[in-house]
Amino acid sequence: MTEQTAIAKYENYNRIKAYGQSPEVMNTFVQLLGKTAPHYIQSALLAVQANDTLMGCSPRSIFRAALRAATLGLTCDPALGHAWLVPYKNKNGGLEAQFQAGWKGVQHMALRTGKYRYINVAPVYEGEEVIEDRITGSLKIEGVLTSPKREKGLIASFALLSGLQKSIYMTNEEMEDHGRTYSKSYNRSDSIWKTNKKMAYHKTILLKLIRTYGYLNPNETALLDEEEDGGIVDVDLPREDAVTAIESEPMSTSEINELFGFGDDEDVADGDFVEEPDFAPEPEPENKPTIPTPLLEEAYGVKTSEGKLYGEMTAAGLEKMLSHMWKQLRQNHLEPDERVEIERKIKAAQVVLAAKRTGEIN
Repeated sequence: MTEQTAIAKYENYNRIKAYGQSPEVMNTFVQLLGKTAPHYIQSALLAVQANDTLMGCSPRSIFRAALRAATLGLTCDPALGHAWLVPYKNKNGGLEAQFQAGWKGVQHMALRTGKYRYINVAPVYEGEEVIEDRITGSLKIEGVLTSPKREKGLIASFALLSGLQKSIYMTNEEMEDHGRTYSKSYNRSDSIWKTNKKMAYHKTILLKLIRTYGYLNPNETALLDEEEDGGIVDVDLPREDAVTAIESEPMSTSEINELFGFGDDEDVADGDFVEEPDFAPEPEPENKPTIPTPLLEEAYGVKTSEGKLYGEMTAAGLEKMLSHMWKQLRQNHLEPDERVEIERKIKAAQVVLAAKRTGEIN
């Protein structure tokens, strides 16, 4: 990253950060969310750091989208995948951020009702067949997948603590038909149906399973319906020229590079990193392992290379460490097991950092 590019990125980021941390915006978040407000504001800033295109969006639209996610109890932290801030072009050709619930966010909303023993979505590959028991309605997968491995559909399943179990299967074609029929954004070039079919498919089948047979908080279901219809949160945010800007301390070029996950120019050669996609999130490889989000107790006990527990680190120390780990993930030469380990540590650090910001731990 050149010095000029780094400074330009920092100026855009600082403008967005100043708006989000202004007393007027912070007060709106606090009124709705209480003491957890800073966590959701910070998650929006993490999303902006991870996506250059978001830096071109208006600060007001970014935090309005983050506020919408927060009303559903979803963080915009890209490491968790619960909610995404997605750049869209408005009628005037400018960029604005809109809230998009991720399928992992929908799964999280279901699990926190306390009614589910498990809920999951898994691929079905060519060569496999989904067989239904005509008496019980249960599904099972039979057959041998072909090579190369290609997904032909998804199976979603849950079990409630009350004993009810249900599974459904949809082919890729059926999910496309569903999106074409019910999604108002299906034909938009910047919708997830065009930019990330994997996320669109997972979200489609999971919502169909839950809405048909499962349970979500009724208030949250209504908010999800409004999101799909393109609605916006009722509580609006002040104009950008109507907030009190909180000036940040100037940063050196090396500090700016560190903020965005890059080292100094001398340490970064061409090809050492991959630019972030224009529209989040980027489709994941089929064989990429799923990294589960750890419980707080597990995340607390993860250690740094120096042997220090994550739970004993300060919030500032965790933020700096996360910035360094994001930089490592941008490198192309990582082995698969090295990448998985870094992603595991990122999720653990995010869990601990969120707990510290909400006051759950000191």
